[in-house]
Amino acid sequence: MENKKELRNKVISLRDNLSLEVRRKYDEEIYNNVIESKYYKESKSLFIFVSYKTEVDTHNIIKKALEDGKRVSVPKIKNKDEGMYLVEIKSFDELGTGNYGILEPIHDNIMNKDEIDLILAPGVAFDKTGGRLGYGGGFYDRFISSLKNDMPIVALAYSIQFVNKVPRNEFDMMVNDIITNG
Repeated sequence: MENKKELRNKVISLRDNLSLEVRRKYDEEIYNNVIESKYYKESKSLFIFVSYKTEVDTHNIIKKALEDGKRVSVPKIKNKDEGMYLVEIKSFDELGTGNYGILEPIHDNIMNKDEIDLILAPGVAFDKTGGRLGYGGGFYDRFISSLKNDMPIVALAYSIQFVNKVPRNEFDMMVNDIITNG
């Protein structure tokens, strides 16, 4: 089995090599699958990552959730040691480039994690059992481990991000489901 670093590099390279046309097609399929999912339909308050580079595009999902009157919170990174926290946004215009080059809120309208009822999470690689390989910072693993157990954690991924088995340790958190293209 590949180690985490090798697998991370391999899958990011696959994702980066998708043509813009293919990524747009996949993004549209994932958008539709999210909007039509029971998770989205039943949620009132979601926490969603703001896509960066060649990740599944979440910008339209965020805009649609705001348009649908859902409470939307996105991550804001404090630092590597203290991790991230949730900031509620009312408009996509409330996002600006953060320390890691990722769009994040330009204000600190902090939202209590107990107020959310759905997490749409990023990742690099996934397996069919809910194994998730992140980017190596542990931000989501620490955050997810602090949540109540009945919170649906749904990853968004392109089909090329699936592998037979994601290498895991005791700190790696699982996802409940994965929404993908197709």
